[in-house]
Amino acid sequence: MCLAENHQPAAKQPSARLRWRRWAGPAILFLLTVGFFWKLVLTDQYTWLDSPDLTNQVLPWFQFQAGEWHKGRIPLWDPHLWAGQPLLGQAQPGTAYPLNWILFLMPLRNGWMRGIWLNWYFVLIHYMAALFCYWLCRDLGCSRAASIAAGVSFGFGGYIGTTDWPQMLNGAVWAPLVFLFLLRAVRGVRPASSAALSGCCLGLAWLSGHHQIPTFVSLAAVGAWLYVFLRRWPPDWAAARRAIVFGVFAVLTSGLQTLPAYEYGKLAKRWVGAEEPKAWNEPVPYSVHATYSLKPVSLLGIVVPGMHRHADPYTGVTALTLALLAVALAWRHATVRWFAAIAAGGLVFSLGANSIYHGILYALVPMVEKARNPSMAIFIFHFGIAVLTAWGIDQLRTTPDEAPVRRAARILALFGAFLLGVLLVLALAQRLPGDDRAAVTALAALLLAALLFLWRCRGLPPTVFPALVIGLVLLELSNSTGYQWPHREEKNRNQYVKKLAEHADIAAFLRSQPFPFRVRVSDQEIPYNFGDWYGLDQMGGYLASLSNNLLRLPYDHPRAWPLFAVTYTVAREGGPGQEEVYRSPSGLRVFKNANAYPRVWTVHSVRSVANAAEIRAILDDASIDLRQTAFVLGQAPQLETCPGSDQVRLERREPNRVVLRAEMACRGMVVLSETYFPGWVARVDGRPARVYEAYAALRGVVVDRGRHEIVLEYRPRSVRIGALMSVAGVLGAVVLAWRDRRARSPALQ
Repeated sequence: MCLAENHQPAAKQPSARLRWRRWAGPAILFLLTVGFFWKLVLTDQYTWLDSPDLTNQVLPWFQFQAGEWHKGRIPLWDPHLWAGQPLLGQAQPGTAYPLNWILFLMPLRNGWMRGIWLNWYFVLIHYMAALFCYWLCRDLGCSRAASIAAGVSFGFGGYIGTTDWPQMLNGAVWAPLVFLFLLRAVRGVRPASSAALSGCCLGLAWLSGHHQIPTFVSLAAVGAWLYVFLRRWPPDWAAARRAIVFGVFAVLTSGLQTLPAYEYGKLAKRWVGAEEPKAWNEPVPYSVHATYSLKPVSLLGIVVPGMHRHADPYTGVTALTLALLAVALAWRHATVRWFAAIAAGGLVFSLGANSIYHGILYALVPMVEKARNPSMAIFIFHFGIAVLTAWGIDQLRTTPDEAPVRRAARILALFGAFLLGVLLVLALAQRLPGDDRAAVTALAALLLAALLFLWRCRGLPPTVFPALVIGLVLLELSNSTGYQWPHREEKNRNQYVKKLAEHADIAAFLRSQPFPFRVRVSDQEIPYNFGDWYGLDQMGGYLASLSNNLLRLPYDHPRAWPLFAVTYTVAREGGPGQEEVYRSPSGLRVFKNANAYPRVWTVHSVRSVANAAEIRAILDDASIDLRQTAFVLGQAPQLETCPGSDQVRLERREPNRVVLRAEMACRGMVVLSETYFPGWVARVDGRPARVYEAYAALRGVVVDRGRHEIVLEYRPRSVRIGALMSVAGVLGAVVLAWRDRRARSPALQ
């Protein structure tokens, strides 16, 4: 069992000393975190953001949201990409995650997010992961030093150490707390509140903005509850009741994200790696899962850095050895069996197409097919290994059986010598691979062998051994986590972040033009989300999904394109009907499109269409003037025709609110060239009005003759209900914990 279980309760100590002992572990972990991520927080020479997804998509999302928070608005709708898309529905922008709100509220510099806050945000995510794993191990009875080692292994290495997407990391860091409270509930320690807190932590993981890791954590948690329920006969119905509490609080807490995402998912298509984007009711093809499976040869990457494809399985020889020693020395303890099963399950699942078990779960378990990258389930393996690392250290400090330790030292020495020999032969043959970090693995194996030998021979003080192990873990992980981050002077490697500053002159010119306008940019020249980054309306953008109505119109048809009021095009060469109005030193030019519709206009004729085929037929019929005639799916409203002219203008536009002024000669429809989506409500002169899906994709409001103020607001019911669910989930779990905190937390037997 863990070292702490061998000690009698300590005598009462002075309160100051107790406070120090309580906070010593978190404080040490914080210092280790700062030191480990020195490239980001102790210098300004490196960046973690230089990758296509982060620079082109995530950073512009964050910039847009930070700007809105500083204007006192919570952005629910993104008006800058694809004529508008819901932020919460897309999930990945991380709009619902409370810890992102702190980042968005940090001081800006001339309206821009500051690199120092982004770096600290990234580093503190890893600190949270390390701290939560530390708390889990302490709750399981492990010593402080061993728990620190586990926190370092979990927070600095493995999936969390080698993944840069914050929306994925934010979902992963909660796994230790999910299982901390789950195992308390299993042990009968404040079972109701523990189950509620476990579900609440899982719900917080779902708020992070990406479904993949929360899906895998949910599978692991459900598997744990099923095991507890079925491990005896008759089944444990008390465990079933706790599992229900767990599920209820997970669903409640996740509501602010999952409800809008479910609404959007039913009305959107997602690019998943297949030939065509997939709708909600269309499963992700297994061929996509097979493509993104962990390749069997990548298993070598568990101990050799750099050997991977898709997800990085690197754990390091030190952590893996200690975990295996925990299994060998302490299999009799339930904690070891729990986390050995978790690690094995994550590893087998991550193999995807090379594992029959993944295929069965894909076919039978709902939502598994949506997690299209099974290789990322290696996170569950890393989580199990990290906890077992703590047990391995404590078992070495307490076990009288020296045989397994002696065998482990010999195997490590042989492995290290063999690997060094292979590298020497390759070097002499001048065929040494460019990535020579395998030598660090060999060195770590030899050093760990020496540590085990010295420990077995009683050559190390009890407090020195775990400190040296932590140092060795840090040495190994530093050759993986952050190893590839580019230095700012490596011009050939800084390929993405620098592009964000290359088109500021174009953005400045566009800002000087009368609003409203929309711009189309060449994604070959400007790959990042130009609209979100500069706060300009862009027809296009780098998204993982798009609402169905924009695909149904279709937006790329020559007659449909003007409907989106694309006033300007940024490209190197112009086309018919385009006039050059600005030339950038970069070689890009801005062209004004002669055939662009205004942002808002009126029509007095609306046709009814039944399907996409009829929409295509209208677009192909050049005799129909789309500037004068709209169409809607379903029944068309009754309008009037008259000889007079209408006057309409866009008076004010915020992300969640639009104000129009219209002076109508007779009853007609005011069309706003922005994407229609459920949740947009209209009021004409203060009275509720229906929002029509004009042209099958845009927003239209019918108004009568005379002057009118039209206010459209994005107030989705899914967000309001989801917010109430999340508040109820968090507050409910806190209240239950407050009322049910009298029992102590013994270690798992």
